[in-house]
Amino acid sequence: MKEVILIFRKPFPGQFSIEYLFYSVSKYLDSNNIHISNRQLSYYSKGLTNRVLNVLTLLSVKKKIVHVTGDVHYAILGALFCKRILTIHDLNFMQNKTLIPRTIYWLLWIYLPVKFSHKVTVISESTKQELLKYVKIKDSKIHVIGDFIDEIYQPVKKDFNKTKPRILQIGVTFNKNLERLADALRGIDCTLIIIGKLPGNISDKLKSCNIAYENKYNLSSEELFDEYVKSDLLCYVSTSEGFGMPILEAQTVGRPVVTSNCSSMPEVGGAGAVFVDPFSVSSIRNGIVKILEDDKLRENIIYNGFTNIERFSKETIAQHYLNLYRNL
Repeated sequence: MKEVILIFRKPFPGQFSIEYLFYSVSKYLDSNNIHISNRQLSYYSKGLTNRVLNVLTLLSVKKKIVHVTGDVHYAILGALFCKRILTIHDLNFMQNKTLIPRTIYWLLWIYLPVKFSHKVTVISESTKQELLKYVKIKDSKIHVIGDFIDEIYQPVKKDFNKTKPRILQIGVTFNKNLERLADALRGIDCTLIIIGKLPGNISDKLKSCNIAYENKYNLSSEELFDEYVKSDLLCYVSTSEGFGMPILEAQTVGRPVVTSNCSSMPEVGGAGAVFVDPFSVSSIRNGIVKILEDDKLRENIIYNGFTNIERFSKETIAQHYLNLYRNL
């Protein structure tokens, strides 16, 4: 019997994606020869002292498989007496850093954890290629295992509102590209639904572009699903993503998707999206207009989205992790 301990960060308020992914999939991971247990670190990943204590916490774990599920990559350095697996969701933390912080993150979040791990998983081929820019890894050591779709998401039919569509935007961080999206929507009669608490500068930008918008945050899973149901399309034109789960969520509900032609988004979206250049306002606008005006294209995008999501079932993703544990 192999024992696997899934190691989770202590989440700050509003952090839940990693926890939800692995808590949900863990019930599929227990098998005849593998036992799964979950363990949350005792300290928030903030400040030197807390992070050192998180590393020391794992020193007492012996003769097991320790799987650090994301974010707190450095914690794996404490699993001295175990087989070690590290999951990396994205490398956005390396962006917009000055030299010293960037070097610290490279050393403690990338180089040392990756070198110390027996296996590394990433959630997309795009993340794999980005990781390889920072550290050399044998191909046999790194595995691409995607995220899965929450079972709450189901197809819900809705008549498309061409007159004043509800355009859904998930996330407000710098990579979500909201300023260019605002410029792209200028003059289009729509309501932009933004999930995530807006910073003041983005609110000002939306007002200057005369865009009607609603801002919602701290939503439950059910409330977020309801926003997909009420929407007419998802616009997700990030400049970078580790994965891009909103693409799959929209496809599952049966909503057309406009997303970026870079990073992980083409890999995740498959044939079920209109792809645009996120650095070009005109490209973003043209992609949205295509969905609004071309009924046949819109229907094809929705149909292809339903086909695409079959790759990301919970059972499929769990089986990939099981195979990894069995072979370690």
